Amino acid sequence: MIIQSRLLLIITFLLVTFVTNAAQSAVEFSAETIESQPGQGQRNGRLYIGQDRVRSDIDINGETIVQIIDLGKQEAIVINAAQKSFIRRRASEHEIQTQASAKDASPCAGMQNLVCKDAGSETINGRKTLKWEITNPSAGKAGIMRFWLDAEHRFPVRQEMPDGSIMEMRLLERETVNGRDTEKWEMTAHRGDGQSYVSLQWYDPKIRMNIREQLPGGFARNLINIKLQPQPVGLFSIPAGFTEITMQQPAR
Repeated sequence: MIIQSRLLLIITFLLVTFVTNAAQSAVEFSAETIESQPGQGQRNGRLYIGQDRVRSDIDINGETIVQIIDLGKQEAIVINAAQKSFIRRRASEHEIQTQASAKDASPCAGMQNLVCKDAGSETINGRKTLKWEITNPSAGKAGIMRFWLDAEHRFPVRQEMPDGSIMEMRLLERETVNGRDTEKWEMTAHRGDGQSYVSLQWYDPKIRMNIREQLPGGFARNLINIKLQPQPVGLFSIPAGFTEITMQQPAR
């Protein structure tokens, strides 16, 4: 059981990127997911977006691992279909905030122990933005973050973190990808240690998420065969007869 618990914990982090990205969508749909990296082959899966629920299936070493996030319950479940087992955990603040920011005025909605201050509006790379200062009171001045949310899409086009790192987005052009009308964005990230990298994102305004990403080192993510339609409620339920695994705390 301990080995299974560790496996499911590791898989949780592999699934987070697609799931949190998808949580912004206001449209129900299903899609196939493809992740690839030079020298490591390709990982295929499926994504299902329901009403305040997200499910991601990924095939790893011949086994299907499922993660379900219920935004209403603020709960995440990782299921190992082959072992007929699952782990239940509280959804992270980032997972909850990603959905909240798409619907609420304040980017702090759904996040605990953070205070948001409306700092007006600015234009960043030709885009009208809403500027917010986010503070973690327990960290004092060392915990101040600044976000510039795109007024149209409600995602950050610039952010400044307490460690000095900066991220900025720039719209390059509009492009058709996998039959979908998308916006091609360039993201430049500068780390606090002086290093920087550039990545590309193809954002689909209809489903309000990226359907293609190209990251440094040749890593890529894609959504294909996107089908807009209501998703069956049963997709977001734990199968009958599956055993819950309780995560054990490491010995001190």
